[in-house]
Order: sequence, then structure tokens, then C-alpha cells
Amino acid sequence: MKYLLLLPLLASTLQGMQYRDQVQRKSLNAVTALDEKTAYAVGQSGIITRTTDGGMTWLYLPEAGGNSRELFGVDFADRRTGWAVGVGGTIVMTKDGGKSWAMCDSTSNKNYMSVKFISQKTGWISGSDGTILKTTDGGVSWHRLPSNTLSDLWTIQFVNARMGWAAGASGTVIRTTDGGSSWEGKETKVTALSPLYLAVQFVDPATGWIAGGYGSILRTKDGGKSWDGQNMQEYFLEFKTKNFHYGISFYDRSRGVIVGTSGTIMTTADGGKHWKEQKSPTVEVLRSFHTGGGKTGWAVGGDGTILKTSDAGHSWILQAPSRAARK
Repeated sequence: MKYLLLLPLLASTLQGMQYRDQVQRKSLNAVTALDEKTAYAVGQSGIITRTTDGGMTWLYLPEAGGNSRELFGVDFADRRTGWAVGVGGTIVMTKDGGKSWAMCDSTSNKNYMSVKFISQKTGWISGSDGTILKTTDGGVSWHRLPSNTLSDLWTIQFVNARMGWAAGASGTVIRTTDGGSSWEGKETKVTALSPLYLAVQFVDPATGWIAGGYGSILRTKDGGKSWDGQNMQEYFLEFKTKNFHYGISFYDRSRGVIVGTSGTIMTTADGGKHWKEQKSPTVEVLRSFHTGGGKTGWAVGGDGTILKTSDAGHSWILQAPSRAARK
């Protein structure tokens, strides 16, 4: 009789485990790291996950803030205040370090792909059809900026209140020196292909990189006025790989990491003059990488994959999904 009484409890436990595994296997599109211990990732079905212990445990928040739409970008202004953006004009915000999230008013139903804040008040969003939005009141209100392009802008980066860059479809790269009030730029390519740019990062106002489709890696030393290709064939105007590079992040002017299709991980120790492919513990697509403190960094991607490095990208451990979820 007592075994019969345990059956409902067992069924409930199994259902809970199945639900947990389903949540952990939601694809992740973006990650941001605040330090060696704290990181946040966002993705499919509005999932937001965070760690505060270096990735030993990850707390999953399904449909955070009541949002079930896919999230593509996440950024924090400080340890408590952060934003995530995604499909159909979705913007969610936290003021308590990711414990809870709330939906924010949006000015459109465009797909938002990337978000960058430089303070609790000032931030930008980029998205489909050349969309760039800016807030100066912490996301209470947003106004659209004239980007002078209709290309989807997959990535946006600012290093201060005035200097920023956005990049995306059809080789589009644009820059601003007045906080986004005006933008200049054009199709930028170093091969015959018209690439899709997916990630941009600057370590200072002059030095930055772009990564994207068909093996694209570009570097600028003049604040984005001109770009040169990296990791290219010696005698041909094409890149050494056709992989799509979805994420790029640098620790400093020399050390950087790129992630992409089929678990691709590449590192550089000389500012991108040479890129070396590293052994990856996954074949899932990796869609984002972000450096933490010291030599720490996290990469995230398909099937809920979360990887961590503690040596600037040379070796990696798989932190998620859990072993049970991978069966």
C-alpha cells in the first residue's frame, strides 16, 4: 500500500526532472559576464539563466518577466541593473541582479538583436531593418535614431557616451561619434562575398574587431574608419575558414576569443595576426562569448550549451546542460 502512495510523488518528481531538462536544453543566444563569478545568458522561449558562483550552478528563469519570446541580447550596467532584448520589440529589465525581470515598453515590434549600456541611464539597442534605439532614462522610454541603413543590425557596441559602432547584414558597418544622433558607414568587405557581420567589440576608441559569416574577421586601428581582414589565405582574398563566427570578445588588445558553428573556438594572443583553433567539448553552434575577470570567459549556444574557460580560451569545460539533460 505504501508503494502505491509513493507513485504520485514519483510521477511528479519525474515530470519535474523532464521539465528541468527541457528548460536546460533551450538554445542560448547571448552571454554577458560581470566578473569571474557572475554571468547571465539568454535565449529561446524567453529563457534567462545566471550564475553567481563561477558556473558551478546555473539558475534558470523560464519566461522571465512573463516573456516567452526568444531573446537575442543581454547587457548589465552594474551588478544589479540589466536588460535583455529579443523578438517583436521585446525588452525585459532587472533591478535586483537577475532575481526578477519585468517587461519594458517598446517603441516598435522590430526584432531586437543586441543591447549595450554604459551606465544605469544610457543605453542602445540594434535590430532588424536598421533599427537603433536609445534611452537616457534607464529604459523607461526609448527613441529611434537615424541609422541611414535598412540592413538588419545584429550587433552594437559603445565604449563611451559618444563613440559607438553597429554591424549586420550585407557587410554593413556604421559608426557614430555623437552618441548615435548621426551615423556614417557603408558596406565593408575584404573579399568578393557580401558578408553577414554578427559581433563587434572594441577595447578602446581606436581598436576593434568584427566577426561574422564565411569566416569573417576584421580589425580596425582607427576607430572604424577603415578595416582589414584577419585569418586570410596568403595568396587569395578569402578567409581560411567558411565557418560562421557568432561571438567575439577580447581581454585586452592582444588576447581574444572567437566562437561559432560546430563548436568552433579560436584564440589569438597577438591582436588577431594569428588565430589558433582550440579543442572544443561540443559540436553545437556557439552563438556568443564574453570575457569575465582575469582569464575567465563563457560561451553559450545550441541545446543549452554553456562552456567556461579559465585560461583565456585555451581549454574549456562544459557546464550545461547537465549530464542528465544530455542523455
